[in-house]
Amino acid sequence: MKKMSMLLVCLVMAAAMTACSANPGSVAPSESPSAYMSPTQTPASQALDEIGAAPTDDAAMTATMTGPQSAELSRKANEAAAKISEIDSCVTAILGDTCVAGVTFDAQYQGALTDRIRDMVASCIQSAVPVVERVAVTADPAIAAQINQMAEKISGADALAPLTEEFDGVLNSIQ
Repeated sequence: MKKMSMLLVCLVMAAAMTACSANPGSVAPSESPSAYMSPTQTPASQALDEIGAAPTDDAAMTATMTGPQSAELSRKANEAAAKISEIDSCVTAILGDTCVAGVTFDAQYQGALTDRIRDMVASCIQSAVPVVERVAVTADPAIAAQINQMAEKISGADALAPLTEEFDGVLNSIQ
């Protein structure tokens, strides 16, 4: 009895489906709108457009970015990282797509720099400054002082390429 009911239901459904299908000759063809693809822009290219540069690699970005442009990106990065509850302040220096960050902890926070905090700082900086692809974070006060000096040199520089070696030295001291 159940088999017969199931067979009957299947036949009714099959008949309903074929009855509802459209006859190809009865439907008027419609014009499809012409497709237009707008150029897409990545967050990194958007950030570069904001500072007036559009290079594709770190060396080219360093060559076209000026000190004041880098300082503005660093300011945004500092503000973003300081919003993390464990962080009291942050100082950054940005050269090309790389950021070095020195953090000081809030007085309430009794811990040390953990991978979780390092990842949160990096994520906040990359969200605020999409051109940044690499972030090195330290809580060492001596290295943070070096980062601060580096940031001052960068903000006053017209060209950043001459500062690359010194910046890499600070980066290597973090890693």
